[in-house]
Amino acid sequence: MRPGHGQDQGAGDMQRRTLNEATLREVCQRVPDAMNRFFDHYYERVYGHVAYLMRDPHLAEDLTQESFLRLNHVIDRLDPERDPTAWVFTIVTNCVRDHWRSRAHQQGRRNVTMQNGGVNDLTNGRETIDKHLERLDDQNAVRRALAELSDADRQIILLRDYEELETSVVALMLEATPEAIRQRHSRAVARLGTAFAKFTERNGR
Repeated sequence: MRPGHGQDQGAGDMQRRTLNEATLREVCQRVPDAMNRFFDHYYERVYGHVAYLMRDPHLAEDLTQESFLRLNHVIDRLDPERDPTAWVFTIVTNCVRDHWRSRAHQQGRRNVTMQNGGVNDLTNGRETIDKHLERLDDQNAVRRALAELSDADRQIILLRDYEELETSVVALMLEATPEAIRQRHSRAVARLGTAFAKFTERNGR
């Protein structure tokens, strides 16, 4: 059930814009065109998030599809007067957590190199070739550093720093207090920094 591409998708900040209230009301009413725009608006963002967590593009695709199936099942509960991003990622987070708790995940975790983790290309046309390569090295180091973290650390960094969700929202999603989330996030960032430094040092940086 992968949505099509085109509506409400653009580079950079376009993907961060919320859908307007009129569209969200139509989504609640299950108007097909509005639902297509809603799913299209969030698909790449959700997939990138899940791919970073799972480090397996095929499994990420499966869990993304499962997340959208769950969203489709409860879409009429969406509040059209609020930005639905936190609501969407609560459902995605629950889907991922269900997988982590599953017997298949506990028995053996596949470790497949992630080809596309949803990181935006950090370069632009004004940068020199050397700068471009340096930034690509940084992206690779970030991917590898994130892969070194535990599932829990990687999840909280992605929710707070990549999805830019408020601490209070992440606390509700992960069933913890805001203070606990702040502490977990701080420790996770420190571990990420240590891992990142290790990979950049190997590149002579």
